[in-house]
Amino acid sequence: ESILDFLEVVEHEAYANILACIAAVTEVVLIWVGLHFYDADLVFIGLISLGNGAFFLVLNVMFCIGFGWLEKYENGLIRSLAFRNRPLLKEFLKTSAPLAVGSMLAYAEWELLTVFAAVLGPAEAATWAVLGFVWDVFESTTEAFGDAGEVRVSYQLGKGRPQLARLSSYKSMFMGLAMSIVMSTIFLSLTNVLPEFLTTDQTIQDMLRMLFPMIALGNVTMSVGMVCWALVGAQLRYPLATAIATLCSFGITLPLGATFTIVLNYDLKGLTFAVIAGYVMTAMLLSTVLLMSDWEKLSERIREKVLADTVDEDSSSSDDSSSSSSSSSSSEGEEDDLQDKQLGGPLATKDVLADFDANSNMEDGGITHKKSEETDVSSVKAMHQAVQEDPNVTSPDRIINRVVTWWGKE
Repeated sequence: ESILDFLEVVEHEAYANILACIAAVTEVVLIWVGLHFYDADLVFIGLISLGNGAFFLVLNVMFCIGFGWLEKYENGLIRSLAFRNRPLLKEFLKTSAPLAVGSMLAYAEWELLTVFAAVLGPAEAATWAVLGFVWDVFESTTEAFGDAGEVRVSYQLGKGRPQLARLSSYKSMFMGLAMSIVMSTIFLSLTNVLPEFLTTDQTIQDMLRMLFPMIALGNVTMSVGMVCWALVGAQLRYPLATAIATLCSFGITLPLGATFTIVLNYDLKGLTFAVIAGYVMTAMLLSTVLLMSDWEKLSERIREKVLADTVDEDSSSSDDSSSSSSSSSSSEGEEDDLQDKQLGGPLATKDVLADFDANSNMEDGGITHKKSEETDVSSVKAMHQAVQEDPNVTSPDRIINRVVTWWGKE
């Protein structure tokens, strides 16, 4: 799941969707074969699901490596320890924590509603469980618009294009609303057909037919709310989006559901109404946040954050390079010191100068280039002091080259 999400971000969403669909169809077929031909129990079905997921995971990794889609990201994925980058780790936790809490609360909300349905009776609990799968189908169809809009809005904000980001968010909301209306229409047209595919129990079928019109209405509000939640998150305001969704869930949906089922002993219509009321309030609040957003300011904030992260990465890389260069220079210094000791240390400089002076006089046929004795001594002392103070000249070979250069100028 994580690799598929990563591929969607790096512009391989078509491949990720195709592979996910093939994996889902394969799992359904294998489970059907296990149930009808091998009389499989729940443990065997779980093993089928686990084996199918492991097979497609290995297949996905092989495809990614074969096509070279991970080459640009290998350093960050497997060749570095991200825990050492404190700013990056802090930003990751700041973004992922609200997402994790929001997902956990969303699942907890439906499980608590199932407990409320169980108070009404076993048939109501089974009907609500089946209804949850239908709700997941609606959720998956509109979630795609939210994810796509989230990527586009965050990209435009990061590029400093707030007007395009606003336009992308509004179009995403409209497309999600239009798709939810189409899905609800198709769903209502299959009201008398779908219950027979979902269960063979006549009581549960009747309850599903009774609840399908309300579910179709709730799908519209749920779709708008989910798309708005993703778009608010694209503005780097995941805590705000999660807080609004949590407040509506635990402040509206769950109290109304408990009141209708436990206190008033209504049927599943009251529980469905509680869900719809919570989604309506969530969609209204999140859409209000989007319509009142200062897109220019949000774009500047995101660009500043991206620039700060880039500076931190550059500084960390420069620190690593400077540490490596300092270690190499220290090793060179140790080698030069060893050579100095072998040649007599820094005191050998005078001997080198004397030898060079004698050789130059012999090569010139005895013609000396000395001026006065005082000038020669003072020049040698000045040159010797410059050599000793120059950090770039440490070995005897470099000293000789420096002396040759100075002597030629003289």
